[in-house]
Amino acid sequence: MKRIADKLRESAGLRNLALALSIIFFVLVIGVVGYILIEDMTFTQALYMTVITITTVGFREVKVLGTGGQYFTMFLVITGLGAVLFFLTGLFEFILSEYLGNLWGRRRMQNQISKLHGHHIVCGYGRVGGSVAEELSDQAKPFVVIEIDEDIFGECVRDGHLCIHGSATDDKVLEQARIAEAVGLVSALGTDADNLYVVLTARTMNPQALIVARAEHFDSEQKLEMVGADRVISPHKIAGKRMANLMLRPRVCEFLDVGITGSLPEYQLTELRVDESSILYGMKIKDSRLRERTGVTILAIRKEGDTSFNANPPPDVGIGKDDVVIVIGTPEQLSRMEAEQARGR
Repeated sequence: MKRIADKLRESAGLRNLALALSIIFFVLVIGVVGYILIEDMTFTQALYMTVITITTVGFREVKVLGTGGQYFTMFLVITGLGAVLFFLTGLFEFILSEYLGNLWGRRRMQNQISKLHGHHIVCGYGRVGGSVAEELSDQAKPFVVIEIDEDIFGECVRDGHLCIHGSATDDKVLEQARIAEAVGLVSALGTDADNLYVVLTARTMNPQALIVARAEHFDSEQKLEMVGADRVISPHKIAGKRMANLMLRPRVCEFLDVGITGSLPEYQLTELRVDESSILYGMKIKDSRLRERTGVTILAIRKEGDTSFNANPPPDVGIGKDDVVIVIGTPEQLSRMEAEQARGR
């Protein structure tokens, strides 16, 4: 019953259909009561007269009607026919919106998914996966969600995200999400076993993708890394560290929150992977004059092959191919830097 009530609240077609049925029932009650009072009919006779009148089937009257009964029948024909037409219109609208609309919507969405390139894949639209999708959406990054639960899939679609109804552990579903063309994948399924299988499959199908996996148990973290996860996140461990840091270093957390989420126009943190087309390629920091041209400041560099960052690098550090540069600046300054990178290409 609760699911039916939720569907009624969500669907305009169902609401109209329910309203039309209520009007028809109301007209039936008026017709039965009217014939009983005006023509002294039995309940069965009054119900029969009301039904054949509002449906305009044209059967013979159960008894000769007086003047009052004739006027009442004309009134019932007009109101009843209007109620039936309203019901049929609502029924047609419901069929179009709920069934054909869903079919066309899914085909249109699949057509959009088939054109994705350089996107992210989010496996699971629960609390963790939903938060990932929300953040990707806020950052205007292309992504597609894979969700097996029909109700949650519908919720994801209503939230405006591209979504595939299926299991992320199915190779064909990952292919449908264009795993080979993706730059990253987040596996946020409910069990570590499912996440382990998704990571292993995704790494096999796309060795270059950045894969982040969720782990519920400590023992699963190492296994997920062994099968190909670049990063393994334990929500419980992260939450504990986060709460401790908020108590010990609240201003640092505030600074990082603003920089990472970009929720305020003050500044943002972002990363830049240098390739041969980048205007920074082959330069030293002091020669790049990045801050003078764009206002963006380099905070750290990780050289290709290194596992740690060189924070606050000296001006004579060179920037080579596949180096990762962490920069900070306002949205306008970062836009100028990105425009320069685009011109360099």
